[in-house]
Amino acid sequence: MKLKILAVIALGAVGVGAAVFALGGFSPSAASATQYLTSAAATGDVTSDIAATGSLAADATYGLSFGSAPYLVTSTSSAPNSTTTWPVKEVKVKVGDAVMKGEVLATATTTDLKRQLADAQRSLASAQVSLRIAEQAVTDANTSNVTASIRQAKVGLYGAQSQLAQATKTRDDLNTQISQATLISPIAGVVTTVGITAGFDAPSGSAIVIESTTFQVTTNVVESDLVNVKIGQTATVSIAAVGASVDGTVSSISPVAGSSSTSSVVEYPVTVTLSNVAAAAKSGMTADVTITIASATGVLTVPAEALRGTVGNYSVLTMGAAGTPVSTAVQVGLVTNTLAQITSGLAAGQEVVTGTTASRTGTTATTGGFGGGIAIPGGFGGGTGGGRRTTP
Repeated sequence: MKLKILAVIALGAVGVGAAVFALGGFSPSAASATQYLTSAAATGDVTSDIAATGSLAADATYGLSFGSAPYLVTSTSSAPNSTTTWPVKEVKVKVGDAVMKGEVLATATTTDLKRQLADAQRSLASAQVSLRIAEQAVTDANTSNVTASIRQAKVGLYGAQSQLAQATKTRDDLNTQISQATLISPIAGVVTTVGITAGFDAPSGSAIVIESTTFQVTTNVVESDLVNVKIGQTATVSIAAVGASVDGTVSSISPVAGSSSTSSVVEYPVTVTLSNVAAAAKSGMTADVTITIASATGVLTVPAEALRGTVGNYSVLTMGAAGTPVSTAVQVGLVTNTLAQITSGLAAGQEVVTGTTASRTGTTATTGGFGGGIAIPGGFGGGTGGGRRTTP
């Protein structure tokens, strides 16, 4: 019976100690037995990021075909068709060559086109003569003031005008075709396809394809993160294959969700345009994208695990003069999984408690402290991740 009474008294003492601890009080003996982990409030930068993965792609890809203007290659575009036969005269580039904007890449023979142009110019000259005759006929008819003659002269004038317009169009079309017998690069880039050979007629489709030397990455962002992504935000893109990290900018956000074959999570394509990409980088290389969605620079920071409480009611534990933790109310700004911006309540250099040796190792303290299964709401708990908050 005496043993049972002693046990009840002991349990009561433990209960009182737990209540004191939960209210933020620490006895000198408990404090001295607990080893607190602390970190000093310091000036630094807080950055909130979104990580995703994509593949490098050229900003622009152009297809060049004889008889037509360069066209932008997309997933839905196709090479223009030409009814003209184009005997290839010269090919100046091969796959992998770097080319400049305005550089001549290939030419086709234009002998037949030039013969047609000569015929068209003669037809045009004849149409011009016919028009002058018709105009004079209208003048003469108006002078005679004979209605039938005036009507007939005007009909002749309309025919001459139509003939001149057709002859002019034929000449202009042939001049355009002759100019398009020379393939000229519309951008500075790299040749990725050469589908023609000198001495043979050009086949249908693109004769030459050029990719720009500027790149972009399109990656998928989950719907929960998309609300924080804005055009113009900065990004860092790591290209492991060439050991490079380059800067980027969010340039477009798709309004339509993309499809995923590996996950049921809804994702949206986001495109990041890159700058100063390493020369060794190639389309198709894997790129790890980190988009900065919020940042605060040159601000007072503490480890996020030091925060206790909830949004609008945060506090930290600072070390009092007696070496015991004291609850201190703070106002916060940007909070990430690792750092918290403190806008008021602390000064630079002030120590805050981030945990205890017991909570980090998972052991139980002999007296008081953060271990032993006694939990403070919003406190450090029994592991290394306690007290971390995301952006409020």
